[in-house]
Amino acid sequence: MDFRQIDRSALDQPAWDGLTEPVSFFHSAVWSDVWVEALAPRGTAVFLCGYDGRRLVAGLPAVITRRLGLRSFYSMPNGTYGGAVFASGIDDNARQEFRDGLAAYLRQARFDRVEIADFYGALTDWPDSPLGKSSAATHMIDLKDGVAYRPPDKKIMGHLHAGQKSGGEIVRVTDEMGLDPFYRLYRMTEGRHGRKRPRYTRRFFACLLRRMADNPALYWTAVLLDGEMIGSQINFIQGKTLFNWQTVFDYEMRQHKPNHLLLEDAIRVGMARGVGRVNLGASPPEADGLIDYKERWGGIRHEYNILSYRSLRHRLLRR
Repeated sequence: MDFRQIDRSALDQPAWDGLTEPVSFFHSAVWSDVWVEALAPRGTAVFLCGYDGRRLVAGLPAVITRRLGLRSFYSMPNGTYGGAVFASGIDDNARQEFRDGLAAYLRQARFDRVEIADFYGALTDWPDSPLGKSSAATHMIDLKDGVAYRPPDKKIMGHLHAGQKSGGEIVRVTDEMGLDPFYRLYRMTEGRHGRKRPRYTRRFFACLLRRMADNPALYWTAVLLDGEMIGSQINFIQGKTLFNWQTVFDYEMRQHKPNHLLLEDAIRVGMARGVGRVNLGASPPEADGLIDYKERWGGIRHEYNILSYRSLRHRLLRR
């Protein structure tokens, strides 16, 4: 296998899309573009590619950041899924050749931090991995083709009925007029989760909207009550999966059940596009209420690996 590092400007995007689209939105070139624009000038995108002749048969997307003199490699940032993708039909020897190329690349680059969210397990069988391994988990809902989805828990159905009676209106967020109300709810939600500093900046969401407003993979919605946004969700729909990525709401308006209304709407839209599963996102182990909520929707726990490395310099400077 011919292992190469490809910059964004040189990427054969049709070939990359053909390899990654059936797997995950987070492997897409546009997701890298959003990150690079939001992090500018501290971030660059790279695409590690494996070729059989001229055919792209393996790939791993990443964003490289530079801060405080430290270089970090993320596939992908903030735990969004990355890792290797292989074309169907390639054998174990070719897969190992790509892993060997990846290991050599990481050792030569000498990053201060490496983090790969290996959700699809393509790097599980990697005997010479230079990375440590830890566990993470999400919840998945399996949908039946041609069968309307109905949450299995009666309590969820009751909340949906209450929300439908509240008079809230579900709308698409398609321009920056919705950005400030969304970010206000996002900051409120982050605060309830105990984060003093939000994980994402307003600039990040502005870049997402600018890059993807007309992209069918983005399904960004909000609930308006008397013209005021009380809840919002960002979903990505690609291939057979609906990724329920961000959910924010005004806790003081929780009796109107905006989260329930938005998730039910997203699942219905996703199924109309042929989605067969819903990824409800990662849950911290101590978030019992959130985990219970996802399980009441029919979510089944799914564990996966985070592969990581931190240099001594990174550990000392980031203590």
